[in-house]
Amino acid sequence: MHSHFQLFCTSSAGPLGEGIAQHLMVEPGKLYTEKFSDGEIFVRFDESVRGNTVFLIARVNMPYEQLFELYLAVDAAKRASAKEIICITPYLPHSRQERRNGERVSVASRLVADFIQQAGADRIITMDLHAESIEGFYSIPVDHLDTSYIFAPHIRDLNIENLCLCSPDFGALKRVKKYKKILNCDIAVINKERLVPNQVSSMEIIGSVKGKNVLLIDDMIDTAGTLCKASELIMKEGALSVRAYASHGLFTGDALNKIEASPLSAVYVTDSVTTTVSAGKVQVISSAGLLSLAMERLFSNKSLRDIYPQ
Repeated sequence: MHSHFQLFCTSSAGPLGEGIAQHLMVEPGKLYTEKFSDGEIFVRFDESVRGNTVFLIARVNMPYEQLFELYLAVDAAKRASAKEIICITPYLPHSRQERRNGERVSVASRLVADFIQQAGADRIITMDLHAESIEGFYSIPVDHLDTSYIFAPHIRDLNIENLCLCSPDFGALKRVKKYKKILNCDIAVINKERLVPNQVSSMEIIGSVKGKNVLLIDDMIDTAGTLCKASELIMKEGALSVRAYASHGLFTGDALNKIEASPLSAVYVTDSVTTTVSAGKVQVISSAGLLSLAMERLFSNKSLRDIYPQ
């Protein structure tokens, strides 16, 4: 282990944490976690972190105990006199609740930010926030990584002809334009209306997908209802095929069954939430290379901008 740099993985980090450690050629430090019979979480560092930079790798999707374990680990490192505590959380929960959509509602993503900072974190490294405005909830630095580093080379390797990128809504159009710049291909956007969360009432395509092999680019897949409905519309409009790339695969409810029954020929996600998926059409691509490169450059005071494909 580097004399001023230590890497620890919470119990939720799993193979992602191991992959990052391999890329950095270090052994993860000893972090002990125990869950009491009543569900209470206990966290302890089994080695000294005094005066060192501590990287804490955690996947903090549901259940909430994973997020709370991160809070306890940060607090424990702070109380153990770590010089700096950097949280590696590729997916931050509650990112869809970044503003008040009505009266008497909370801004949950602000609460997550407050809790992490109050626990004692000095920096956050994450990937593809649902809303970039969430960075403003933090008074500590937030390194918001772009998964184009992972997905753009993968798309190039597929050698898809007549490629067209499609944004599932206008909110994701900025992300799709980044890919257009890298891949130099056509784009389209889906205009959709929602009556309630996770349920789309109507949608239409702006742009032509006829005779194209379409890639839907999004930040997350939850119930997969919108994604599958979009794929049906794209094929109905004359596309040759449709695939999807999403940074975070939540796959709640019967999402995987919907994907298997849909016109989608393949769905690619990172391992920010899960490492293995029991569905033939879904493939998980490791984010360990991107995260470890960001950590390495951060620790050596190098810019993160230069890591992205041009």
